Amino acid sequence: MRRAASTSMHNLQELMDPGGKDTMQARIAALEAEEAEAVDKTQRVIIVCNSLPLKMRHDPEGSAARGHSWHFESDPDSIYGQSSAGILSGTSVEKVIFLGGLGSEVELFEQDAVAADISERFNCIPVFLGEELKAKHYKGFCKQFLWPLMHYVLPMSPQSPARYNKANWQGYLSANKRFADKVVEVLNADGDFVWVHDYHLMLLPTFLRKRFNTVRCGFFLHSPFPSSEVFRTFPNRDLVLRGLLNADVVGFHTFDYARHFLSCTTRLLGLNHKTKQGALAIDYYGRAVGVKICPTGVNTDRLQEGVLWPEAREARAKYRDAFRGRKVFLGVDDMDIFKGIELKLQAFELLLQQHPELAEKMCLVQVCNPARSSGREMSELQAEVAATVERLNATYGVTESNVGKGEDDHFGGKVVELVHRATSLAERIALMSAADCAVVTATRDGMNLLPYEYITCRQGPKDTKEGTDEGYPLPRCSSLIMSEFVGCSSSLSGAFRVNPWNVEDVADAMYRAATLSGVEAEARHEKHWRYISEHTVGYWAASNIAELQRATETTGNARCYGLGFGLNFRVVALDPNFRKLETARLAAEYATRSRRVLLLDYDGTLVPQASYDQPPSKDLLQTLKKLTEDPNNAAVCIVSGRQRKTLDDWFGESVPNAGFLAEHGYWYKAPKDARESPGCWRQLAPVGTEEHIKKWHAIVMPILEQYTDSTDGAFIKDKGTSVIWHYGDADPDFGAWQAKELMDHLESVLVNDPVDVFPGNGHVEIKPQGVSKGTLVEMLLGPESATHLRRTAGDKVDFVFAVGDDRSDEEMFHAVADRVANPSSVAKTLQRADSCPMPGHEAEHGLAVYLSTVGQKPSKADFYLDDPDDVVELLGN
Repeated sequence: MRRAASTSMHNLQELMDPGGKDTMQARIAALEAEEAEAVDKTQRVIIVCNSLPLKMRHDPEGSAARGHSWHFESDPDSIYGQSSAGILSGTSVEKVIFLGGLGSEVELFEQDAVAADISERFNCIPVFLGEELKAKHYKGFCKQFLWPLMHYVLPMSPQSPARYNKANWQGYLSANKRFADKVVEVLNADGDFVWVHDYHLMLLPTFLRKRFNTVRCGFFLHSPFPSSEVFRTFPNRDLVLRGLLNADVVGFHTFDYARHFLSCTTRLLGLNHKTKQGALAIDYYGRAVGVKICPTGVNTDRLQEGVLWPEAREARAKYRDAFRGRKVFLGVDDMDIFKGIELKLQAFELLLQQHPELAEKMCLVQVCNPARSSGREMSELQAEVAATVERLNATYGVTESNVGKGEDDHFGGKVVELVHRATSLAERIALMSAADCAVVTATRDGMNLLPYEYITCRQGPKDTKEGTDEGYPLPRCSSLIMSEFVGCSSSLSGAFRVNPWNVEDVADAMYRAATLSGVEAEARHEKHWRYISEHTVGYWAASNIAELQRATETTGNARCYGLGFGLNFRVVALDPNFRKLETARLAAEYATRSRRVLLLDYDGTLVPQASYDQPPSKDLLQTLKKLTEDPNNAAVCIVSGRQRKTLDDWFGESVPNAGFLAEHGYWYKAPKDARESPGCWRQLAPVGTEEHIKKWHAIVMPILEQYTDSTDGAFIKDKGTSVIWHYGDADPDFGAWQAKELMDHLESVLVNDPVDVFPGNGHVEIKPQGVSKGTLVEMLLGPESATHLRRTAGDKVDFVFAVGDDRSDEEMFHAVADRVANPSSVAKTLQRADSCPMPGHEAEHGLAVYLSTVGQKPSKADFYLDDPDDVVELLGN
């Protein structure tokens, strides 16, 4: 007890002695210095994938040295491992970390040792899911349900294992969360970039964004993305789309896949996208989510080195001897229903039926890697392939003497050689380097890198002389037959592109490839090699990370907060100066001011936005009447796009002392107690506008009627002084296309007329030039304001409040900002505000300006209110 008292006294003396050697401040400074040193400021990329780029096998003998019974080595063929070199050399990133699952189950007691070992040696962070969860996630949901869905296949049979299963969905969700937990353990949210890969982890960005609102996260999809008509059948479609949109950049192999994704976000979530400087972006609650199109490539260095491996050389020599005198067509596919293997064989059979003389001049080698899935369809496919190969060889097979004469000739005169087993990279390199033509007939494939690998192997070693000595012809030549449904078909324009479902088309392409001249084969090869050698896997990785860096470089400047629960979570990003209006502060400012101007939009501001008329409620009318009766309010104006008659019917008798701006600024009605033209409508539009309206109105209406007839759900609203074409109830994509076409059409025919055509939210508006809500601002805050404002206790305006929700109100905000920022205006008509003259800021005894939009969205206003209820409540208080 005595010792404790002594220690306490010592601590008290420390606090009272600021000049002491071991003061509390010095200790705090030392702790902060230690913490700063502990933070790793290295710029890192965390690549998150379903499978780590490692090979593993059980090795009990090595357990003593490593603390576990597994042997690990890098997988040089993994696209994720290959991408690290490109990231490190092509960007400012200094370190790449891999995070993902392992190929085999590791016992619980070995997991810590395995994690420490592969983290230290390979920069790999393992995620241990467990056998049951892994089965639900990968086999149950990813392979049985998502894989067919992403490839445009819907399970029509009630007994199909590809039907949606809620238990498997829960497994998918749990696995994504487990991955997110592991990422959070190693993530430095201020400096790291997270790059998530493929359809196994489409919910991961949501879990990460929920933990860190400003996490810098990219996503790349290696599979196709289906059309909205297919994807909308997915019961959890919204959650998956929001998961992808919680990334900063979403990458696809082709524009087709990106277009389907954009269509889904428009049709299912109501979002819009835009292009800026050649880049696509989706506006998602203030965040611009980039959409990048960048097909992946291959590691050309490894393949060019591989052609010189002893096992590759030996195998190539055997194949060349076996196929001597014949053109070799090669197919390398997984045994999968989407690869079109049976269609390829049917086309080859048709070719030989039409040209039987080719049986002795060409052959097809089809490599089928073991199937990754099972089921009735897979069994039927395997049986069909085997039967077709047997029939072809029985019908068109030739004797050995007609083929190769070497002792190692194992081809045996077959026209089709089916290799149904796993093959090594060296064996595939040998086959590709020996083949005259590669054939890809997939009915749907994300990318399919076989054409890239084939062209690289046909190019041979980097040393041209060495390649020529090895038997590679100079100049190099190759030929490609490629399905138009694979991702790389758009990149290799020199290939014979075919529709694999059209067997005659494929057979014709095979004949053209078989009879292709050497000069043409050389030209096609040169064109393909030039592209492939530049767009390698390293280039692809560096390009995606550079895009992620660019997209997130201003992330720290935005003010972000979360919205929504569970997987519906998303982040709203706002300008740091854009904030919610503090109603208590505004009310306090309002109470102390003696000459106020209030500008209030109607639709979407005082009442919710709707496609039908919404007259004001009795409570709203009472609130507005009280505001107009306040002697310190110099002007209370309803600024609306409504017609004059509508405003008179709704407000004329109930709120006689309010001012009204109709049709977005064409007409103005002064209050009944105004000094000039009380209670009378006057035209604010420039002189001659009425005649101009009659002229362009006659041109515009037939065009609008034509577009309305061809766009189901669209309608025209003619206000006399302006015309609006509404397409909000039409098909989202078609309506937007028609609106863009309509704007182009109108701008071309109205080029010499004083008329503005501009887009809105679900509508296109045509109105005369010089008409806007900004005109009223000039009247009430400009040099002639005294004739339009009521007499109050103050002689200069000291309070301005303007609120609205759409594009026309932005013109009002802009006009107020310009007027307040003008020194001459402040001196003559507005109370001087030396400390802060700009709108959105308040001076203690000067001008107070509050510009507020309704809803959180990009705006010229500095404040926002959530909805019309907030606006009405504020006015009532």
